[in-house]
Amino acid sequence: MEKLKQRRSGGFTLAPEAASERMRRIINKFIPDEDIINTTREIYRRGWTTIKLYFMIGHPSETLEDVQAIADLCKRVIAEGRKVAGWKVKLNAGVSTFVPKPQTPFQWVSSDTRESILEKQALLKRELFKDKSIKLSWTNPDDSLVESWLSRGDRRLAEVIYTAWKNGARFDAREEGRKFDTWMAALAEHGLDPSFYTHRQRRTDEIFPWEHITAAVRKNFLFQDFRMSLEGQIRVDCRLNCFACGILPTFANLRREHPGEGWKCPEVKTPARKMEMELPLVGD
Repeated sequence: MEKLKQRRSGGFTLAPEAASERMRRIINKFIPDEDIINTTREIYRRGWTTIKLYFMIGHPSETLEDVQAIADLCKRVIAEGRKVAGWKVKLNAGVSTFVPKPQTPFQWVSSDTRESILEKQALLKRELFKDKSIKLSWTNPDDSLVESWLSRGDRRLAEVIYTAWKNGARFDAREEGRKFDTWMAALAEHGLDPSFYTHRQRRTDEIFPWEHITAAVRKNFLFQDFRMSLEGQIRVDCRLNCFACGILPTFANLRREHPGEGWKCPEVKTPARKMEMELPLVGD
């Protein structure tokens, strides 16, 4: 922090992701509340006047109490900042919507509903708009739905994307370019139910459209992480304890050829496999 202080410009950004310790355990990003408060206090004390905190709402295990915790934490941060730096301190709270992604432990869960997200956003607006020193930003629920379709869609979505593009969907991430009705019409034209991709809990044995693409991490390992999240269990840093996720054997040859501490993994001890290939004779 002292080194950053020499080139201080703009705000200081932190991403606790969740505001309750319970939710931070579920997403395997456990940080005690007091650590966040102490850190933000020191940031303000060292001369930064604006802190940006990033959160997510919409996780299937989330309750309204967890959303309220976002507002409460923001109020605590700004209050502590005023104690050490006065009323000039500001806080920007960015609250995006959780969209389950492929090749992650939450690829089995459903996305939150539009109605639920709007209710949670309304709660945050009621709580945080009262303080002019706190700036709240959020994600349009329609944008999150489109993101859900594109993130976990199957090959049938290819025609939907092409149809939506032909009918004018271009820069949907921009307010002026958003054409949610165009996407809904494209899904209907191809006989697809959008809730199949967004609001459906996946079976534990479901074969996903992206399974032919490897991320080196085993599906069983991801499911173990998912089960642990339901119980609020966290994994320690894998540099301290290898959990056999699948990455090490996948990159064994590369790590064997280029050893070193940069991998932050145990050294490869198995010998290299000999690859034998028999080429066919001309005319066979």
